Amino acid sequence: MKKLRVLFILIMVLFLPLEVRAALPDHLILINIETNQLWYFENGNYIRTFPVSTGKKETPTPEGKFLIANKYKNKRYHRKKIEGGAWNNPLGTRWMGLNYKEYGIHGTNKEYSVGTYESNGCIRMNDRNIQWLYDRVPLHTRVVIKRFYISPEMMAHKMGYRVTSWGGKKVQSHQVGRIRLMDRTMLYWRDLNGVYYPIKQVMPNETYEVFSHDGAGTYHIGNGFYIIDKVQEDSVYEQVPNHILANQYKRKQGVL
Repeated sequence: MKKLRVLFILIMVLFLPLEVRAALPDHLILINIETNQLWYFENGNYIRTFPVSTGKKETPTPEGKFLIANKYKNKRYHRKKIEGGAWNNPLGTRWMGLNYKEYGIHGTNKEYSVGTYESNGCIRMNDRNIQWLYDRVPLHTRVVIKRFYISPEMMAHKMGYRVTSWGGKKVQSHQVGRIRLMDRTMLYWRDLNGVYYPIKQVMPNETYEVFSHDGAGTYHIGNGFYIIDKVQEDSVYEQVPNHILANQYKRKQGVL
């Protein structure tokens, strides 16, 4: 019955008008069993990372694509008839069930176990963390559970989520890259006549979004401010991946 209800909702979503579908909540929970970490994305952007506990070797956490099928506060632990909210309830204060058997993401009364392979297949979180997540995640949120060794943004993209964050930061409108300083560098301001005026020194390891550059070491970082590194030895420039720029454009245009 639950599977039929989820299928009906998905079919209804497919037949909604474009403008309505684009306005639906857009969230992703990405869980890496290899590192016992959970990443939360909202509207294409990375938001937060949490430590989790996943299944023991004998009771592994299932991998694949799922949906949040139900949500409960202080869920009763039926297996041992422990009331919800009790100090010895292993489900903690929040439960978000997956649309697969009886697996879910939940709190725990054994917070010391978070970060280990200790569960019977569910995903455990500290109660304070799952309370934060529970309040932001609607039903039918996508959940991806995998083992992977690439960035969470890239993994989310590979699994079909239209991610627009990069390196843990939101990509600004019209941003084309990011520059990281390796040495002390001068910050310049350019007037309407194209004359550059030195403003101040910026320090090593500072990073800036880049909105345009000339390919020869002049980087516009917004509001008429520039970093100039003609020999390209005092900074490292990284281009925003093309799929992120494409996803950003599609989201802005409401293209599904």
